[in-house]
Amino acid sequence: MQTPSRLIENQWVEDALQYLATSTDQTAAARANRVRAEFNRKQTKARLILRSPESSVAMRDAWAESHLEYITACEEEVAAVEADEWHRAQRNKCDTIIEAYRTEQASLRAGSKFQ
Repeated sequence: MQTPSRLIENQWVEDALQYLATSTDQTAAARANRVRAEFNRKQTKARLILRSPESSVAMRDAWAESHLEYITACEEEVAAVEADEWHRAQRNKCDTIIEAYRTEQASLRAGSKFQ
């Protein structure tokens, strides 16, 4: 009897299960940091608008958005979004590996009934 080829390695499934089991704290922290960074960016912009020496609303807004404090807050938000999206993508990858493994195993079981 010939051994069927495997698409999904057992080690991949083990690694995926391990990541899902141990990454919830880091994933939650990344999401919280993203929300915090978004709030900080909005708060920084509002504070800068109030401090702006410009007279029109559009000029105050432009002044605030070009200010170094706001640019720094935007960069912090980008970093937080990147970390959050990385964790989300990792979890999705793990889910996909596990689902593919389950499908493969079901197909192997179904195929063995016809041999």
